[in-house]
Amino acid sequence: MKLKEISGQKKASELLEKAIHGNRINHAYLFYGPKESGKFTFSLMAAKMLNCLKGNACGTCISCRKVDRGIHPDVSVVSPEGKNIKIEQIRQLKNLSSFKPNEGRKKVYIFQEAHKMSLPAANSLLAVLEEPPDYIVFILLVPELFLLPDTVVSRCQCIPFGRVSRKEIYNVLKVQKPHLSQEKLQAAAHAAEGSILRAIKLAGSEDWNQWRHSSFQWWKGFLHCKSRELFSYGEQLAQEENLIEFLDFIESYYRDCLVYGSTGEEDLIINIDYLEEIKKIEVGSSRLLIKAIEELESFKRKLSVPLNKKNALEAMLVKMKGVK
Repeated sequence: MKLKEISGQKKASELLEKAIHGNRINHAYLFYGPKESGKFTFSLMAAKMLNCLKGNACGTCISCRKVDRGIHPDVSVVSPEGKNIKIEQIRQLKNLSSFKPNEGRKKVYIFQEAHKMSLPAANSLLAVLEEPPDYIVFILLVPELFLLPDTVVSRCQCIPFGRVSRKEIYNVLKVQKPHLSQEKLQAAAHAAEGSILRAIKLAGSEDWNQWRHSSFQWWKGFLHCKSRELFSYGEQLAQEENLIEFLDFIESYYRDCLVYGSTGEEDLIINIDYLEEIKKIEVGSSRLLIKAIEELESFKRKLSVPLNKKNALEAMLVKMKGVK
């Protein structure tokens, strides 16, 4: 199996496969790109390729199966303990790195959210990165390069992960979810924001589809409600258990109206299965659409501090409606 079949990241796949098959493996790799762009799945696949008994990440040998089950003695995942990856974790890693692999050809250390290393932890890791044993491969995962110290970045081979095209995601979903309708697959591919992993999760979630339907109906009602009805819409939102996600849906509908109204490009629409309804909805000028999106973003940021949620929601809706 090829890396790109899992990750959808052609450039990253070619770089790493060429290095592994050509036996020109770097001691440290830095995978950077958006959340859920396949970095972690890709790193596990790389760990399998480095230690597979058949040399191709077959998925069936004892080594590959152990990686899949998270019990391979030579493949370790380093994650934040609390808010940070702490220096104690790096010290333990350094002690273990002095021993050669137990079963495989390489010891692989995968750092999830490597940007959450404390500064002492990053400095401690730097000492290993400068003079690593030839049997160790480090894989650091970050959303952006600038989140790590330059000294760490400079000692890694940086491999970018971008957003996967909707067409590629749709083709993966057809294989992964053959029982789903074309409409559902297209909806998941468009809403996934370039992430194959997110698309697979969305396509298989009935809750997601029901949620979108209820949020869309709420939004249509809100657009046409009278000023005196705003408070009942605020009460409905205040009772929503997953308010942030619900508001994300609402924002995506405003965004689709703005994009389609400005460009007329159907392929840019996130909620492609609601396209015909969105075309018919009259929501006012671009200025009002942008204002609504700004108010939604502002409210979501305020949720991190104490506030009267119901009153804040009502105030947000009044502003979104343009009531003076």
